[in-house]
Amino acid sequence: MVSPNALQKTTPRLRNRYSVQTTLGARLGRRTLLGFDHSNNSPVVIKYLCFDDPLQPNDTKRFQEEIAVLKVLDHPAIPAYIDSFDINQHGYSGLMLVQNYIEGQSLYSLIHEQKPFSESDVRHLARHVLDILDYLHSQQPSIIHRDIKPSSLVLTPGTSSSLGKVYLVDFGLVQRAQEPQTVADEPILISGTPGYRPPEQLGDRAVAATDLYSLGATLVHVATGQHPNTLPQRGLRILFGQELGHMSRPLKAWLRWLTQPKQHKRPISAQAALQGLEQADEIFSPTHRLSLISLSQRFQRAILERMAPANTDLKILEYSQTLEVIFPPLGWRNVRFGLALGKTLLGGLSIGLSCLGCLHLWPQLTGFWQHLLAIIIGLGWIQLSLRVSYQGFKAVLTSLFQQMSIQLLPDIILLGYRFPCRPVRYEINTYKQDIQDIDLQPGSSTITFHLGHNRTVIGKVKYSFSAQSLGISKSEIRWINDILQLWLKQRVTST
Repeated sequence: MVSPNALQKTTPRLRNRYSVQTTLGARLGRRTLLGFDHSNNSPVVIKYLCFDDPLQPNDTKRFQEEIAVLKVLDHPAIPAYIDSFDINQHGYSGLMLVQNYIEGQSLYSLIHEQKPFSESDVRHLARHVLDILDYLHSQQPSIIHRDIKPSSLVLTPGTSSSLGKVYLVDFGLVQRAQEPQTVADEPILISGTPGYRPPEQLGDRAVAATDLYSLGATLVHVATGQHPNTLPQRGLRILFGQELGHMSRPLKAWLRWLTQPKQHKRPISAQAALQGLEQADEIFSPTHRLSLISLSQRFQRAILERMAPANTDLKILEYSQTLEVIFPPLGWRNVRFGLALGKTLLGGLSIGLSCLGCLHLWPQLTGFWQHLLAIIIGLGWIQLSLRVSYQGFKAVLTSLFQQMSIQLLPDIILLGYRFPCRPVRYEINTYKQDIQDIDLQPGSSTITFHLGHNRTVIGKVKYSFSAQSLGISKSEIRWINDILQLWLKQRVTST
């Protein structure tokens, strides 16, 4: 850095106070300058909105909003506001914002240098940024950053074994949550950075969960070393499980929660996200014995729902100390439905052909015994065809309407099949103490129950169901296994 004495001799002062040393970053209309505050004898960052560049209609408004927000913020991890002013001198024409200078390195540059990040580093980043976001979102009205990304986070030098302090910078897209975003005649401008912005930001809408998605995408970038846009996707969902093989399952589940495309499936606040991060290990680690009882019922249901795979149709209901998981019907797109429909049509066609055959052959038969034989054969064939058609039609209705249900009471599990206007057909009805194991082998998609006793089907002490048989994905079957394992570890309290 150039010394203050040298700056005093060679560089003109802005407002008789600030000297510009160098340019830290530049894009059309905006410059980020490294300067020196001669009044306080300290380095500063000067953000400059240049009127000589072609500007968008909202650029000036956004710059002024950034100034207004930074004036009221007071957080140790946000560079403090110092000054702001109009300028038209020394070759500068526009608006300037002055903040404290943080000596450190952006997270983006650390990723670009291929610095290896451990799981503890990712958790460290998450906790510090969530603390900042909790402060922003707790303001009245809430303040939404809208552009969380690696280049928006600056890290001060840390020790060899840990990261330094984390700062949140670049409030150029900041927005107060309750203010109107557009008027009828204004075009909707897409804000945020591709790869880090959630779907709702494509319509320039933002809430607290918007920042949480951007944080999740940023942490995925940190953990994988790959920009979110380069990772595989299914619909609007980022798929990163394979790339995070070196990270624990609880952390991956938590990151999936943050990066849910649907806004309502993400944490409702930074505090909820932080609580989820701290509880994730206890919920999903097989070595811990934390139970659902230790969580509030509302938070328990929320975290289970929000850690569900993307676009799942499985439902969780909670009532009268019972947690119920309902599987959707197989539906008409399933292979079983096609086979069942084919069986139904084949049976019906066989009946039709039998009737036509009888009508055609009957006049050509002579004698009592020939007619009797034709009647016996015809009726037998029609009976067989009716049975095939009935079985197919029953399978069609099953595919369209039957739902599997797993009900988890504090000490009892009920697994059965629901069909409209019929009682539930239970396959498993047993006490928790009579369950020897609930098993899902690594890489498998089949959950197997090993029971010591089954009160519904005598002698049926081993029962399995697979993702394929239920028409669900492997990620959904793993999620169901998580719920079952969590319930299994829950200690039953005596009343």
